Amino acid sequence: MKSGIYEIDFGTEFSDLLNLPGGDEDLNIAFQSAWNAYTYDNMDIFYIDVEKLTLTTRTTTIGSISTHRVELSNGNNSTYLKDHFSNQTKISGKLNLLEAMRKEIGKQLEGYSDYEKIREVHNWMIENIEYDVDLVSEEPYSISGALTEGKAVCEGYARGFKYIMDELNIPCVLVSGIGTNSNGETESHAWNYVQLEGKWYAIDVTWDDPVVIGNGYVSSENRYKNFLKGSNTFFSSHLEDGYLSPNSIEFDFPELNAEDY
Repeated sequence: MKSGIYEIDFGTEFSDLLNLPGGDEDLNIAFQSAWNAYTYDNMDIFYIDVEKLTLTTRTTTIGSISTHRVELSNGNNSTYLKDHFSNQTKISGKLNLLEAMRKEIGKQLEGYSDYEKIREVHNWMIENIEYDVDLVSEEPYSISGALTEGKAVCEGYARGFKYIMDELNIPCVLVSGIGTNSNGETESHAWNYVQLEGKWYAIDVTWDDPVVIGNGYVSSENRYKNFLKGSNTFFSSHLEDGYLSPNSIEFDFPELNAEDY
């Protein structure tokens, strides 16, 4: 996929579906849902512009029988890559840098307990990433902006956290939904659920790293306000939404432990 022009030929695999009423819509929902699932599990697929990925159907009709061939490719676009990741060399360079970073973090945390690893990564991100208020980063929504540029919005923080947890073999998922901030305002938001000692807890690294004006600092009290929280606490300000995008199925997230860790 790094080539930007790779074609996936599904042949006539979806022909029976496309012959049914509403088959086109069902296939589009399946494609969007598959893309959502894939990118919520794989944080390093940040260089593809999904709007440039084209699902093409070619139909051949003989008499009353129609056969449909389906292909996924860049379609009429020169590539399906984002403009600032225009070739495979740039992509590989960025991926190699990110992989080296998380392996170094993993090496430094050898011998730590899972709780200590989660805490140290949480704190490291707060200390090294700045909330990208003005969206100056090329990639504020991905691990690239968070981990190599040090600037990201909530989705970038959450993706960066999962990317490192994956290296540490600690179960972690990316979660999206609505957050109610300290001013009582609601906004689209992203955070993580992490499994510790067989139970799931919520972590919102972004809100534990609030925007600080001037040369202020984040107090210890605020730093852990959204750290390893259970549903009784966390859901007072966060509402998960399993519809990851329009035209998608609803996904289920892991069930949080009721009490905080």
